[in-house]
Amino acid sequence: MSNICIKVEDLSKRFLVLKTEKTFLRTLNNLLRRESFKKEMWILHNISFEIKKGEKLAIIGKNGCGKTTLLRILMGIYGKTSGYLEVNVEPKALFKFWIGLNGELSVIDNIYLFGTVYGMDRHFLNQNMDKILDLAGLYDLRFSSLKELSNGQTQRLALSVFFQSKSNFLIFDESLVFVDQVFANKCETYFEELAASDKTVIMTSHNSSFLRKYCHTAIWLDEGYIRMSGEANDVIDKYEEQMGS
Repeated sequence: MSNICIKVEDLSKRFLVLKTEKTFLRTLNNLLRRESFKKEMWILHNISFEIKKGEKLAIIGKNGCGKTTLLRILMGIYGKTSGYLEVNVEPKALFKFWIGLNGELSVIDNIYLFGTVYGMDRHFLNQNMDKILDLAGLYDLRFSSLKELSNGQTQRLALSVFFQSKSNFLIFDESLVFVDQVFANKCETYFEELAASDKTVIMTSHNSSFLRKYCHTAIWLDEGYIRMSGEANDVIDKYEEQMGS
């Protein structure tokens, strides 16, 4: 049985974006000239790497370097333009924390909604409801609508539900942006247990100390290319040196 969770070879991704604003005259002119309004924008270039089962991988790089695009391809949200992709374990990913939540519904109803997105049934959520609310610090606000909560409270809720996932492959994409120190301290135990587990994990974050603590390996993306990969501390050191940190 293969020990490879994900295998990527020469993977590239492009998007077609508008070159200029569409107007009636421009549309007519382009039709007559048989010209396209769109141009190619390549986000990822010939990416190759493997992730072994149980590996804890950090993906680092500046905003716009292709981190989220790569993760969305691994999740099957985006298709690749070219190259080879093999996914042997289905990942569960936490991207923008508000995706899957509904501001008009109560905190409790959003727990059911968000949990369902990640494959948790109602019985499981009922059993873990108090645990989720206590971890998020939202027990007293459980009947409040989500739109009444702050970004930080909403993110705590999303993370507290996601932490209950039993998946063997988890992806965290900038998932701790609005987390306060009190909740971050609560998360310590979870991430320590995750780091010591046999689960496969991918994390992106601008918090290098967090990535150093919980990831074994790292990939540095630079304008859609892999600039460096290897041991997490070595890659992060080089990245911070380049960034002048």
